[in-house]
Formats: sequence, C-alpha cells, structure tokens
Amino acid sequence: MSDDLRTLVEQLKAVSHPLRLRVLALLEPGELCVCQIAETLQVPQSSVSEALRELRRAGFVLERKEGRWVFVSVVPRKQASPLLKGLLAHAGSLPEVLADRARALEVKAVAIPIVCSKVQKSSPVDRAVSRV
Repeated sequence: MSDDLRTLVEQLKAVSHPLRLRVLALLEPGELCVCQIAETLQVPQSSVSEALRELRRAGFVLERKEGRWVFVSVVPRKQASPLLKGLLAHAGSLPEVLADRARALEVKAVAIPIVCSKVQKSSPVDRAVSRV
C-alpha cells in the first residue's frame, strides 16, 4: 500500500466515528479548550481527549497549551487536505453540528476555569442524568 493510500485510510478512520466528526466540525469556526468541547458536547473529557488523539494522528487538528489549559483548532486551511476541506464544508450544514456550534457559543461565554471545573467535577453518570 502506498503512503498516500495509507494516509487516506487513516484520515477516513479518524472521522468514521460520530463524536470525532462532531469535534472536528465544532472546531472549524475557531479553537476551543478541551473542557469547552466536553461541555458543549456533553461527553466526558476522556472521550474528547481520545477523539482528539485520533484527529491529531490524522493531521486534522493542532493543540497548544496555555498554562493548565489545552486549546485545539483545525489545521490552517492552506495546510488542510482536500478531504478535510470537503468534510468541513459538508458537516457544517448538518443539524447536529449547527446545534453544537450554537451551544459552543454559550459555553464560550463562561470563563474557562469555571467550565473546566464543572467538567472535571461531573461524572458520566451526572451527565446522563442531566440530559434526561
């Protein structure tokens, strides 16, 4: 298998899970802290971290640290593969993604330390109960 084919297969695997695709689409408008992603999507931070690991491995996202916080963004458009550009264009119109982006605006309005404190204190069981 050629390197190009292997890369394409890895990129397709990276977006073959709904959470990873939602995370990727959520990041297109701009960077978010990992805690903000978890709070926006109402999933455990560990799930977000795992999704980001796969997206980073595929070359779709970049991370930067600022103190205790890890911020994540989509690679710059000029570095993005045609696959990534196409995925983001299509995903951006999905109802789930539009709802996620609207929720992200609400989450971004809250100070990061407050969001991260809330995410780290809540367990997956707490999140399941809060969704009911």
